[in-house]
Amino acid sequence: MENKLTYSFDDEPIIKFCYQLNGKKMEVHFNRYYSLNENMYVENRCIWILENWDEAKIMVGDDKKLYDLNKYIGIFSLILYMKFNENEELEMLVNTLDNRYITLFFKRPSFILKEIN
Repeated sequence: MENKLTYSFDDEPIIKFCYQLNGKKMEVHFNRYYSLNENMYVENRCIWILENWDEAKIMVGDDKKLYDLNKYIGIFSLILYMKFNENEELEMLVNTLDNRYITLFFKRPSFILKEIN
């Protein structure tokens, strides 16, 4: 499958996390990101916006059961990886502030990276 991501936040500390409980929108703020096109870090503050997904599920730790996103979501501290999986879902492994590891699955999300100057 073609990789639709042109950037990465692997192991980049998150400086702000916002999640709309009654909507389908997350904003994740970083001090920098890695450009997969240029193979280099871009030292600009940025906001990654993920929204309008069809469905979102979450897996907690090693438990293979999928839950509704709102049941176990926490405040993100690190995104350890994100990729499109074999089901064409955006898959993300995240460490939360309360030191849980959660894997999130989003079906057909929209996403954009905005640099802050």
